[in-house]
Amino acid sequence: MKLMFLDESGDHSLLENKIDKSYPMFVLAGCIFDLDYYSKVVEREINKLKIKYFNDPSIILRSYDIRKQKNSFVSLVDKKKRDLFLNDLDKIINSLKFTVIAAAINKFKLIKTYSSPVNPYHLCFQFILERAIMFLGRDNDSIILRAESRETHNDKLLATVYENFRVKGNRFIKSEEVRNKFTDLSFNQKTQNIIGHQIADLMAYPIGRWALDKDKENKAFEIVKTKLHCKNGVFQNYGLKIFP
Repeated sequence: MKLMFLDESGDHSLLENKIDKSYPMFVLAGCIFDLDYYSKVVEREINKLKIKYFNDPSIILRSYDIRKQKNSFVSLVDKKKRDLFLNDLDKIINSLKFTVIAAAINKFKLIKTYSSPVNPYHLCFQFILERAIMFLGRDNDSIILRAESRETHNDKLLATVYENFRVKGNRFIKSEEVRNKFTDLSFNQKTQNIIGHQIADLMAYPIGRWALDKDKENKAFEIVKTKLHCKNGVFQNYGLKIFP
């Protein structure tokens, strides 16, 4: 049995005057762990890091707060401490065993390409579901899905997307296979301090930056790409779908 935790970078709004010109991206990242390994190793290692630097396993790792040294991470304004923390975080992420399947959408490109574009979160979710099934292949295994809650009405809409896929499948994947591969979808609040969501959050932003500008230096993505699902050494369209 496997667990997939989903978290996003950016918001799903498609109102042109509200899209951030410096980061017009919506990214959904899914991190897949073996269930036993996650509970026995992943949670322990991340909590050790939190205790080492903040003496508090209850703090929530959030990419934005870490980058801006805000809230629980205000102490990272000290460059020496920040460098040590980021170095240790990189080492832990490198050492942990998990697979990333993600989707990234440039919202400006989406609204210019389609007259009635679909909600970016829903699009990314569908892309990830398809690729998660391909990732499992013929293995007799299944995935429990855990999405971060985004208010009740958004959760209900996403659950509808999920149920439609389970009932109907699509032109590539039969509904029976979908039902066999996905056993459950539930929603967690950020305040629940779910380690899997925090790792997915850390993956999402570097992916968005890389999708936006592949030539710009992006040290975090160099680590993320080692976790992306690949086929014959290629991660695009397997571990990462960029759309449109």
